[in-house]
Amino acid sequence: MMAPGTSNTSATLATLPPEILAQIVTHVETARILHRLSLTCKRLHAFVESDGFRVLAQTWFPYVRFPSTHNSSFWRDATHGLTTLSRNWDRKALIAWRINPRPDTSRDHRRHRMRTQTMGFVPVIDSYEAWYEGDWSSRKETVAWASGADLVVRARTMGDKAKDVWETTTSKNLRDFNVHQHRYEWAIYHGEGVREGRDDITSLNLLPHNSFDGPEQVIVGRASGDLTKVSLSKRTSSNQVQSSFATEGRAVRSTTTNQGSQGMLAACLSDTVVALYPISTSNKRVAPIAETTAIPPGQPGRIWTSRFLSNDRLAVGHGLSQQPIRIYNIGRGELTSEYADTLGFNDAGADPRFHTPSDNNGGATSVYSLAPITKSSSAGGAEGDLFLSGAYDGLCRLHDLRSPNPTVSRFRDLVDTFSPIYSLLPIGTERFVAGGARHSIIKVFDLRMPGGKLYHSTDLDPCSHARHDIPKHRDLKVPRSGCGYHYEAKHGRRNWNMFLGMGFKRYGSHESPVYTLSRPSQCSPSFFAGTESTIVQIDMVSIMDPHPDPVFKDGPTMTGDWQDVHLKWDPQGEVECLPVYEHDTGPVNLLRQRPVQYAEGRIEGWDERWDYDRSYRQRPSYV
Repeated sequence: MMAPGTSNTSATLATLPPEILAQIVTHVETARILHRLSLTCKRLHAFVESDGFRVLAQTWFPYVRFPSTHNSSFWRDATHGLTTLSRNWDRKALIAWRINPRPDTSRDHRRHRMRTQTMGFVPVIDSYEAWYEGDWSSRKETVAWASGADLVVRARTMGDKAKDVWETTTSKNLRDFNVHQHRYEWAIYHGEGVREGRDDITSLNLLPHNSFDGPEQVIVGRASGDLTKVSLSKRTSSNQVQSSFATEGRAVRSTTTNQGSQGMLAACLSDTVVALYPISTSNKRVAPIAETTAIPPGQPGRIWTSRFLSNDRLAVGHGLSQQPIRIYNIGRGELTSEYADTLGFNDAGADPRFHTPSDNNGGATSVYSLAPITKSSSAGGAEGDLFLSGAYDGLCRLHDLRSPNPTVSRFRDLVDTFSPIYSLLPIGTERFVAGGARHSIIKVFDLRMPGGKLYHSTDLDPCSHARHDIPKHRDLKVPRSGCGYHYEAKHGRRNWNMFLGMGFKRYGSHESPVYTLSRPSQCSPSFFAGTESTIVQIDMVSIMDPHPDPVFKDGPTMTGDWQDVHLKWDPQGEVECLPVYEHDTGPVNLLRQRPVQYAEGRIEGWDERWDYDRSYRQRPSYV
């Protein structure tokens, strides 16, 4: 018998309160399921559009910093863009091309350099990205790099404002756009009285801002000891030195900035000194507010790199040393040692795969690169607790300052085993990219942290119960029940290497190190790599995807014809074909990209451009 006053109407999904629906959405595996749910009734459609896609994006990608204001379609496009980007990383779907300033913007930096120096320039890169309106595609991306003694800045405007200019511009100015209707603007800064070699730029830091038309502010450090903050206008091609930081003529080795309310600059000067400066100041001449000697007098070694792990925590990499990382707390204008001892690397253990040359040298090594892991709710902890280091011994290490063990995980390429790591770039909490010291090689490693990867694009694929060829990973054991294909995708490692020098060897040495890596934001489909005399842009896109990231929605329409594919993704013939290999799935097989117009999709689980051979003579038939 029912209680008086109660109804016999059963509860349905559509009658549940939004709080319960949001909890249900966190367990949805694909955006396709959520989209189909929105088609069932008006109330669920309104919930999915207003809150459902937001919950999905924030649950699957907690490390992305979304804008505070957005329009009605933002979260649907954000979910589309981020899931597409994750799938492209899983399938190694990418196009790579060399960035070259517009000919009438500046001189040919490489040719000018080779007339005055015996080797090409060593690039330094920084970049950032900011939304200027409330939709997913309306962004401004800024990248800056050092070309010897010159500073080059490129801004790319995407979204409605770029499209508006595209529709009203004359044919003469169409050269400022690419085929996706993204607008490019350039600025070059040489500096008064600087000379190639002596005044080469050794460090630079862009100061992000949200002003659409405002000038770019860049902190530039040089080998001669000059350290300045420069304002560059892309519209008027004017520049102004706003501040000069006192270095007493000591060479600037590296610089790093934080994004705190005050804004601080940490600079490594000469081989041993770390100095701290305020950024937000109107003074023309800025003296350090704190200075410390990272390497005590009489001890060997030098400082190689520095990086803010958070607004109040600074890491310095040096060597040769048994404790090559020093951590500082940034107090009230002071540099104070956070720990009694610095971080050491006596971590070879019993696993012979991680035996390094440093083990024969008493565990001493040098740290060349540092990179913080963005804090996320799934990874836990505070900002700056997790960070990566790359060392001379070829190992990449994951550090957790909450752990009593200085190193919680180690990563090594078992093919290119002992190549030093010059640069690091975390990709969310899912993976990271490392730049090697030889062969212009970049190495992609799965982080495999608990909760690090929450979205799996293979959930869209049907199950496969064929166990004879799944899994490929030699150490992975598939459970007796369940799908081996999906189990391997979620638990098997997918580490791979790519040779940049083989595609861009005509611009510089194909044996060059990858000196620097940079990514504008955690949702950007692009990242940048710097080798000798070359800046490479790598876009994580699949050329045969009929529904790419909304950032690339404008431009030529994809009909399936090979000419349309070529026109949309490689109209100038600039896209290179790069070789790659996986090194954690048994036998090492070298693959190579085919040209854009010859994509066929010959290898399951890989992007359509990859193939085992190098024969591109047969034109494919598209369907």
